[in-house]
Amino acid sequence: MEKEVDSDSDGNDALDWGSLAGSYGLQYIYRVHDRWSFGLEYNGNNFDDALQSRGILFPPFGWWERDIESRMNVHNMLAVGRFTFNPQSRVRFYVPFGAGVARSKGTLEVSETNLVSSQYLHSKTTAMDTSFAYYLGLGMEKQFASHWAWGLEMRYQGFWFDNGGYNLAGVSGKKHHGYISGLFKLSYLF
Repeated sequence: MEKEVDSDSDGNDALDWGSLAGSYGLQYIYRVHDRWSFGLEYNGNNFDDALQSRGILFPPFGWWERDIESRMNVHNMLAVGRFTFNPQSRVRFYVPFGAGVARSKGTLEVSETNLVSSQYLHSKTTAMDTSFAYYLGLGMEKQFASHWAWGLEMRYQGFWFDNGGYNLAGVSGKKHHGYISGLFKLSYLF
């Protein structure tokens, strides 16, 4: 994913925080009523690099080109639940939801090249933060054996990250980050 940022503004608060992610997780959920289930979930999300290119003029030193690669790893521990619309069917539709804690690690790599003198600078910085995390989605599952079901789920997930941990000019405060997840689930039913 590439993003051009106006070179006349600092724009660091508008940094992308990641691109596509590989996600994984484990969930235990207990049915307390035909339609309601509650439990715990751990999930991890490792986002790929997002690349942003910027051109910056610093007279009298020449024209500098700056590339910023950013990525984020987010680990969530959540109390979760789901409401099932048709609990007696072999194909069930439901609304999953969760809230808990996100532990996030962001990494920025900045490469700068002076196009006049061919001088090259590179720096890497990381920041860690803990914040509130949540999700809300839609799902379906199909029971294919007495104790097994497979399913598909779409979620909107969100968390906050303190960009000030990067110690960069123009970067400050907690920012909300959200993403959409598509999950394939394999479930064992007790």
